[in-house]
Amino acid sequence: MKKLFLSLTFLLCFVMSNAQNTMMYESVTYINGLGISDIPRFIELHKKFADLAAGENRKATGQWLFRHWYGSGHAFVLYDQYDSMEDYMTDSDLYLENIKLKVEALKDENEKEAIKKDWAEYRAFSDGHTDEIRGASSETGFLTVENVNFDVPFVMVVGRYNSSGSWTKMGNAFFDWRIKPEIDAGTSIAGGVSYHYMGSGPEVEVWQCYNSLVDFATAVSTPSEQSDAAKESSKTFWSLVSGGHEDQIYLHIGHFNLDKGVFDLAGANK
Repeated sequence: MKKLFLSLTFLLCFVMSNAQNTMMYESVTYINGLGISDIPRFIELHKKFADLAAGENRKATGQWLFRHWYGSGHAFVLYDQYDSMEDYMTDSDLYLENIKLKVEALKDENEKEAIKKDWAEYRAFSDGHTDEIRGASSETGFLTVENVNFDVPFVMVVGRYNSSGSWTKMGNAFFDWRIKPEIDAGTSIAGGVSYHYMGSGPEVEVWQCYNSLVDFATAVSTPSEQSDAAKESSKTFWSLVSGGHEDQIYLHIGHFNLDKGVFDLAGANK
């Protein structure tokens, strides 16, 4: 109940203080308990059913699959993006409906049975999963360099925090301290901030993407001059951090290519 109250409070405060912004929503699914030998099969099946579920009727504006590389916890994280909570609620039915219709349209019964077995195997990978819904501002939720190429196994670094005060003030401070300066300098290719809305999860989550692990290591280990405004934003951010925090490093596995209508595995010709 406390989390729900805080989420509604955040949404009200966001609308009042950011009238020029719009809200975006992310459905985040954490896949737990997969062994190393399961990873290739999970990726194969995820692409298969993401492609089968594709259709012009779908409401998702994006889907990104990441493999956990460093930190504690899950094996994969899946982000689905929506323009509204209504679209999110509608889309789960459309996902299943599209798969069902395409399978039923197959004339080969053996092929049908094989897909049904694959579906059962794929769904079993979700046993013990956790999920949440997060909200993001159109101004700070997603920022990239120009002409960025996302069809590579880039690195995403995620920081998860709780706040002692205003969530948006804390998120905006991180955006002004780290995300925008690194995008402007070209050391990071993308970044953003999201806020807890529903389910279990941290109040404020920040993320930044780098072309490679080498680029990430260089960015965090090379001293750089900060403006006075960035230094002030750093102080504001850390003054609002409550308790400990969690860091995760992910590798991009693939994303849904809206232009092609398929789940695009990271890398050329995949």
